[in-house]
Amino acid sequence: MAVITAENLHYAIEQKRDELYEIASQHSWTSPEVIHVSQELDKLITRHVLAIHASDHLN
Repeated sequence: MAVITAENLHYAIEQKRDELYEIASQHSWTSPEVIHVSQELDKLITRHVLAIHASDHLN
Protein backbone atom coordinates (compact mmCIF):
# COMPACT_ATOMS: atom_id res chain seq x y z
CA MET A 1 0.00 0.00 0.00
CA ALA A 2 1.36 3.41 -0.93
CA VAL A 3 2.23 5.89 1.79
CA ILE A 4 -0.23 8.75 1.81
CA THR A 5 0.08 12.00 3.71
CA ALA A 6 -2.72 13.37 5.86
CA GLU A 7 -3.14 16.21 3.38
CA ASN A 8 -3.42 13.82 0.43
CA LEU A 9 -5.84 11.64 2.34
CA HIS A 10 -8.01 14.64 3.18
CA TYR A 11 -7.99 15.66 -0.48
CA ALA A 12 -8.93 12.11 -1.54
CA ILE A 13 -11.85 12.13 0.90
CA GLU A 14 -13.11 15.45 -0.46
CA GLN A 15 -12.79 14.22 -4.05
CA LYS A 16 -14.61 10.96 -3.28
CA ARG A 17 -17.37 12.87 -1.48
CA ASP A 18 -17.82 15.10 -4.54
CA GLU A 19 -17.92 12.00 -6.75
CA LEU A 20 -20.54 10.44 -4.48
CA TYR A 21 -22.82 13.47 -4.69
CA GLU A 22 -22.39 13.67 -8.45
CA ILE A 23 -23.31 10.02 -8.96
CA ALA A 24 -26.16 10.25 -6.46
CA SER A 25 -27.60 13.17 -8.42
CA GLN A 26 -27.87 10.84 -11.42
CA HIS A 27 -28.98 7.68 -9.63
CA SER A 28 -30.93 6.59 -6.58
CA TRP A 29 -29.02 6.67 -3.28
CA THR A 30 -29.56 2.90 -3.12
CA SER A 31 -28.21 2.18 -6.61
CA PRO A 32 -25.17 -0.12 -6.88
CA GLU A 33 -23.10 2.73 -8.35
CA VAL A 34 -23.78 5.01 -5.40
CA ILE A 35 -23.27 2.24 -2.85
CA HIS A 36 -19.90 1.35 -4.40
CA VAL A 37 -18.61 4.92 -4.23
CA SER A 38 -20.02 5.30 -0.72
CA GLN A 39 -18.07 2.22 0.38
CA GLU A 40 -14.91 3.66 -1.15
CA LEU A 41 -15.51 6.88 0.79
CA ASP A 42 -16.05 4.87 3.98
CA LYS A 43 -12.69 3.15 3.48
CA LEU A 44 -10.91 6.49 3.06
CA ILE A 45 -12.56 7.92 6.17
CA THR A 46 -11.71 4.80 8.17
CA ARG A 47 -8.10 5.05 7.01
CA HIS A 48 -8.02 8.69 8.10
CA VAL A 49 -9.46 7.90 11.55
CA LEU A 50 -6.98 5.04 12.04
CA ALA A 51 -4.10 7.31 11.04
CA ILE A 52 -5.20 9.92 13.58
CA HIS A 53 -5.57 7.25 16.25
CA ALA A 54 -2.11 5.88 15.48
CA SER A 55 -0.51 9.32 15.61
CA ASP A 56 -2.16 10.00 18.99
CA HIS A 57 -0.38 6.95 20.38
CA LEU A 58 2.96 8.20 19.10
CA ASN A 59 2.68 11.48 21.01
